Amino acid sequence: MKHFIGIDIAKQKIDCCYYNGDLSSCVFDSFINNADGFFEFFSFITSISDIKNIRIGFEATSTYMIPLQKYLDSLKIKYILINPQKLHHYIKYKHKNSKTDKQDAFYIAEYITTLEDKAFNSSHSEIKQLMQSYHSFVKFLTKSETHLKALDDSIFSSQFTSSALLKEVQLFKSQVKSVRNKAIKEQINLVRSYIPEYDFIKSDLIGVSDMTLLSVLPLIYDNSEKYTLKQFQSFFGLNPVQFDSGKSVSKHQRISKAGKEQVRSLLYMSSLSSITYNEESREKYQTLLARGKPKKVALTAISAHILRAIIKKLNYYKNQGLGDYEKH
Repeated sequence: MKHFIGIDIAKQKIDCCYYNGDLSSCVFDSFINNADGFFEFFSFITSISDIKNIRIGFEATSTYMIPLQKYLDSLKIKYILINPQKLHHYIKYKHKNSKTDKQDAFYIAEYITTLEDKAFNSSHSEIKQLMQSYHSFVKFLTKSETHLKALDDSIFSSQFTSSALLKEVQLFKSQVKSVRNKAIKEQINLVRSYIPEYDFIKSDLIGVSDMTLLSVLPLIYDNSEKYTLKQFQSFFGLNPVQFDSGKSVSKHQRISKAGKEQVRSLLYMSSLSSITYNEESREKYQTLLARGKPKKVALTAISAHILRAIIKKLNYYKNQGLGDYEKH
């Protein structure tokens, strides 16, 4: 018999709920989110059942979940990371409006009882976490460069700004640019070590930048053959949304804009480059314009085309095997 535990993770503590379909059997407890708390948590779950029969679920919560993931991996306890949006819709389906940490733990426990056992296959990856850290750091540096440029265009262009301050700002801008370029090179090398198909995909897709591939490939690599192209397109928010009820039927069709906004922005910038340097993309773009599509709509379609091309190329090279790369 399987035993299900839902966990709501916060920075300082984790709230747990044991649930097996009967409300009267629910057991709640709370532990500190550190090694001492995990030891108490282990005592809690072993008092319920053998760890081989334990199934645990919790929401993906960035860095707060990592210590618990590592602990569960060390004990070989099966668990699943839950998409927060899926859990949100599940709670709405239950018509529940109130929200506490204890209730969230219960909803998670209730939700995972509906899942198949093969779904409990999550694990922590050090290299994935490192790739995410590089991605966040480069994103921060890029924003910093943008803010510094805005200062140049406003405050520091004033005649009242001192030369000493201008010198300090220019030096800081140079340092930020240098650190960003170094971080991007290290990020590329890291992604190459995890995704050996990286260079082959880049050489095949003319006009697609390193930044686009660095944003897309780590997100899709492990599941590139698991989902369809349309599903990936929906995952990144490039799927069309049709208004077909009420007063909204007169609205124009648009993309859903779900998922990461930065990825869509990078794909859009790649579409601008691709229609200039890639003959296939340019012909597709011109065809869309000839059909009466607005330029932005046509470029968005090229963005979705680039995403599908990345996935197709990745699956092709994965199936070819490393030994056949040089022949290709």
